Amino acid sequence: MWSDKETSEDLLGYTVHSSLLKSVITNEKNLPITVGLYGDWGLGKSSILKILEKQLEEDGDAVVVYFDGWTFEDFDDAKMALIQGIVDALEKNQKFIPKAETTLQKFKDQFSKLKNSINWMRLLKFSVKGIVPVATAAVTGGVSMIIPTLLSAIKENRDDLSNILSEENAENFLRETLCSEDEEKKYTAVREFRKDFEKLIEDSKQGKIVVLIDDLDRCLPRHIIDNLEAIKLFLNVPGTAFVIAADKYIVSNAIKSEYKEIIEAASEDRPNLGDSYMEKFIQLPYTIPTLSPKEVETYVTLLFCQSILNKESFDKVRNDFTEFVSINKFDRYGWTNIQTILKDNLPENMGETIGFFSLFSRIIGNSLRWNPRLIKRFLNAYEIRVRLLEQSGINDSKSKFALLKLMLIEQKFIDQFKQLNTWVMSSIDSPKELIDIEKYANAETNDIADYKDWNSPDLLQIVRTEPKFSSVNMRELFWVSRDNIIDEMSGMSLISSRVKALFNKAYNATTDPICKEYCEKELSILSVVDLHDIFDLLDAKILLNPKDKKAYTIYYFCIMSEIPNAYNRLLSILSRIDVSSIPFSLGNKFKEILLKFAYDKKLQELISKNKPLMNSINGK
Repeated sequence: MWSDKETSEDLLGYTVHSSLLKSVITNEKNLPITVGLYGDWGLGKSSILKILEKQLEEDGDAVVVYFDGWTFEDFDDAKMALIQGIVDALEKNQKFIPKAETTLQKFKDQFSKLKNSINWMRLLKFSVKGIVPVATAAVTGGVSMIIPTLLSAIKENRDDLSNILSEENAENFLRETLCSEDEEKKYTAVREFRKDFEKLIEDSKQGKIVVLIDDLDRCLPRHIIDNLEAIKLFLNVPGTAFVIAADKYIVSNAIKSEYKEIIEAASEDRPNLGDSYMEKFIQLPYTIPTLSPKEVETYVTLLFCQSILNKESFDKVRNDFTEFVSINKFDRYGWTNIQTILKDNLPENMGETIGFFSLFSRIIGNSLRWNPRLIKRFLNAYEIRVRLLEQSGINDSKSKFALLKLMLIEQKFIDQFKQLNTWVMSSIDSPKELIDIEKYANAETNDIADYKDWNSPDLLQIVRTEPKFSSVNMRELFWVSRDNIIDEMSGMSLISSRVKALFNKAYNATTDPICKEYCEKELSILSVVDLHDIFDLLDAKILLNPKDKKAYTIYYFCIMSEIPNAYNRLLSILSRIDVSSIPFSLGNKFKEILLKFAYDKKLQELISKNKPLMNSINGK
């Protein structure tokens, strides 16, 4: 089994990314700087941060603070919580604090003053409706955000918006818009805090302070923005570097969701205002590339080395891989390399296992979105099922490899997986249908008329690769896969707990208005990958119970909120179920969907068999 947590142990060749980031953020000419480390969930952002943290600490070239944005998610004032957390971390950092007693007292006084400022700003209730835009305009030389309190002013000046928001005019405009006594105090407080924080960094003589911020995209939309604002307004001073790991799509959608009215109001003058907002915070965007088939093969190989080898042998392999990838960035690290470094000191059957998995590296990568975390979870699920097989006395390699083939079908071809299960459970011997498909896969026949849905290159590769399904006890293989057959569909166990929690929150909403608000504000900002998982969870609910009102309701609100692909996914799941089971009480919701899509013939045809529902839609 492999741990699902972030690690500084590099099995993906990600040291090349962390080394590049390190060279940027430790170059004094680049400071201050904020780097956006972008990538989908599970792609390895946290691991890159951990590797980067280890590199920085080993070199001793900077004071490093690792900050988990999710830690303070429950705080109402996320902005102040972030500032407080970073100040506290610096105060506790032994490298940052001087040893000399005289200097030490000075630092204690400086930290005390900063904390008093934070408490004072909390009392002033810094929020998006406060002085934040004024302070930002002043300290960054222009506007880095536009907030709801400025909506009326912006609307009044639409004709001259571009000129008003230029760098030389921005601060005066904002001061005139927000000029109450309390706001002036907040403006002064921002200035004062920045000055004191900058002096603290300067007096430390450390040269460089690097703050690594993880899990920003797990926060609520408002808190995501608060954290970005805190960095830009209060902490982005000379000598500092911030590396923020996040899903760019989620952060961008959070901004659009929070400032929707403002963006729409300014759209004629600043059509990309949402993107511009984000660019003001992030000077250097760095996107983690998805894995290639060769990298997936290397990653799976190293995971099995980690699982099979003792620590001493694995350390040799890992060190050899690190050296290899620094020279051969585009090549695979495989069994030949491992044999060379370990020579004859290799466990029995290890080469057979690694060789078999390498055959399917491309299919594994494609089925699991080239995502390291999903790949690791898939292999963990495989290990568990292998152990279940062993509990039944099945220890042969043939059955274990056939199980992997079956799991690949289960992951990528769920309909064929269920079809194969039906054939196997309805036959004492190997079913005729399976024999026919194996013959076609091996080019022993050209007849596949009855099984056209099996005519996929990836599916046929799985079927034709030895061992053949017909040569093993398929009933036993399906028995260890029963968790997905009974109550889950299409690899639900591979979906992250975060996405499951988001789904459950929507599914367990007590009223339609609550569900609507949740879909509009929470689900609408998710990445394409996360939305895919949300729809998979919805489909699983409907497949198990086509009468499930809650699942259809979530689809309805996702569609009405114009969440990408929601309508197409609804059409897809309706084509797979008995539509006569859909409760007629959902008539109004389906009517609104029909109206939204101009009575789309596809939807009409799908639900036409449900007469009570159609009567409800037509007001009968």
